[in-house]
Amino acid sequence: MELGSLVNLETLENFSTEHGSVRDLQGMTRLKALSISFNGKGCTMETLSSSLSGLSHLETLTIYDDYKLYAPTNDEEGFFLDCMNLKQLKLSIYMPRLPDAQRFPSYLTSITLSGCCLEEDPMQILEKLLHLYEVSLLNKSFCGKRMVCSGGGFPQLHKLELSGLLDLEEWIVEEGSMPLLHTLTIRNCRKLKELPDGLRFITSLEELDMNTHTLEFWKKLSRGGEEYYKVQHIPLLNII
Repeated sequence: MELGSLVNLETLENFSTEHGSVRDLQGMTRLKALSISFNGKGCTMETLSSSLSGLSHLETLTIYDDYKLYAPTNDEEGFFLDCMNLKQLKLSIYMPRLPDAQRFPSYLTSITLSGCCLEEDPMQILEKLLHLYEVSLLNKSFCGKRMVCSGGGFPQLHKLELSGLLDLEEWIVEEGSMPLLHTLTIRNCRKLKELPDGLRFITSLEELDMNTHTLEFWKKLSRGGEEYYKVQHIPLLNII
């Protein structure tokens, strides 16, 4: 498909890098919302990122590879974004290493990762994005065992979802992390042994929605349980 003439387009969904040229995107300078089907055929992530760099009005971007066919090489610079107004980013591609915080748009408010199979803790990078309001780590986005939210990190974060992180065993939240967190959702993290002790310091928390998978875990977090002190300050608890 040749789409280069659509210079006034503001929304483009399901653009395929296999059946269209990313060069066509460079002329769509009015784009505000874009979703891309990407599998690396004829196009690297570096080339794609470069083609998006001139889209100064872009606010919402989704990049997905349903079959996870893309496999970055060791010498590939990979993903970066120079879209100054980008607010919402969704990535569902195989990406074992997250780019440095400097490669993300400065004013990003929402990020969703799915199926990335990240090998390193993503929180160490995401917590440095000062305007993040919402973070969702879904369905094997992170395949490591340990995750740490540092003190002072995520200063604007209100919503956090951890779902389908099947290998996660330990989550540490340091005092001073996520001071404005309002809603926490934890689903299908079957190996998570306990909730972070640091949750008790997040006085802004209004809602915890969690499935525990074991009766023992559920008892610990229930009223009178040995870990109830971590969540007793949260007004709305939905722990099953």
